[in-house]
Amino acid sequence: MYDIDQQTGIIEKYSKEDGKIKVYKTQDVKPFLAHNSAYKDANGSGFQGDWHRMASIPPIVVEMWTEELKARGADCCNPTSAQNRKFLLSKLNSSDWAYLRTKQGVI
Repeated sequence: MYDIDQQTGIIEKYSKEDGKIKVYKTQDVKPFLAHNSAYKDANGSGFQGDWHRMASIPPIVVEMWTEELKARGADCCNPTSAQNRKFLLSKLNSSDWAYLRTKQGVI
């Protein structure tokens, strides 16, 4: 059995394993990554003005990071909240997550 979130495109698949219901979530992130790459190419690496889009994060990645914060026992598990700023910046400045970036440089 599965469900598709029409707004985010996240697919939730349900199965029963060891007497427990398990939920597996997936999302096609290729459109996000293609957009990030195109945005980075179109806007270059220069900085002008006060506001800059530095990253675009697929909803499934936000959910992964939320689960990571929960596992760490964080008081707030929203990776985009002000109190988790250090966590978010470490992710976005990491080479492992560089494809989420829409701008060059350190955040």
